[in-house]
Amino acid sequence: MIATALTTFPDVIVKDTRIAKPSFSISALRSAVGVIARPNMFNCVLTGAQVFNNKIPNFSYRCEKAEFPGRTIATTDDTFAGPTMKLPYDMTYNDITLSVICSEDMKERTFFETWMDYIVKPATSPDAGTIAYHSDYARGLKLEIDQLSSATGNSLCTYICYDVYPIAITPMNATWDEVNTYQRFGVTLTYRYHTFEKY
Repeated sequence: MIATALTTFPDVIVKDTRIAKPSFSISALRSAVGVIARPNMFNCVLTGAQVFNNKIPNFSYRCEKAEFPGRTIATTDDTFAGPTMKLPYDMTYNDITLSVICSEDMKERTFFETWMDYIVKPATSPDAGTIAYHSDYARGLKLEIDQLSSATGNSLCTYICYDVYPIAITPMNATWDEVNTYQRFGVTLTYRYHTFEKY
């Protein structure tokens, strides 16, 4: 905010311009920001992924880290006349990476290893290198990620990714240096599209 004062002299008018300092306090900041959404308040559910007579019990408690999906409008440059203009032609959806905690029997790792072997048959298979049908390994499978309220625990918004399947799993550490910790691994999922719902 700028405060202006006019001082009159016999032959000249002097314009006095000074910057008024805004008032600031922690309480004012908290009041202005209000209640914020916290990244640790989330729930992640993988549904329909029982194509191998296998599943991960309590997956929402095994998934320690997730991502809310992003998307991009794909564009092409129109240079017909005048300045270049970007025109949309498709919607692309970004892959999602999850961090999964391993139980003692490693069933979580086994689940995703088996899923990937089903998509592309491994070298030990008589059908090594063959690719399964998309409808067999992805169609109907969903990943649902909810942002939860830190005050009530209720869902604030929900993303649902459709026709999801894994395309990468990360290595896992095997070391004597890590004692007071647990095994975890990352899995990258791709999907066809997602929906968004705000409550």
